[in-house]
Amino acid sequence: MNRMTRSHQTLPMTSRPLAAQGLKSYRYRLPFGFVMIGALNDLDALKQAGRSIDHTPQVANLEHWNGLAYIPCEQTSMTSSS
Repeated sequence: MNRMTRSHQTLPMTSRPLAAQGLKSYRYRLPFGFVMIGALNDLDALKQAGRSIDHTPQVANLEHWNGLAYIPCEQTSMTSSS
């Protein structure tokens, strides 16, 4: 077991990358926790978040996995194919 695997095991489930192979890991912040999302890009992640909530998703609540931690998605990334 390598160092990265061990460190992921000590993180809470919502602090780990959970997307299936071929997808990027995202999470959408809600008042009670996170919706974990696997998506192709930021726009797809926002669309997927909309399927889990009863209001229009906001990019300010969307975070993506950068290889070490979840970081906020930027507004400008919503117009690109990230």
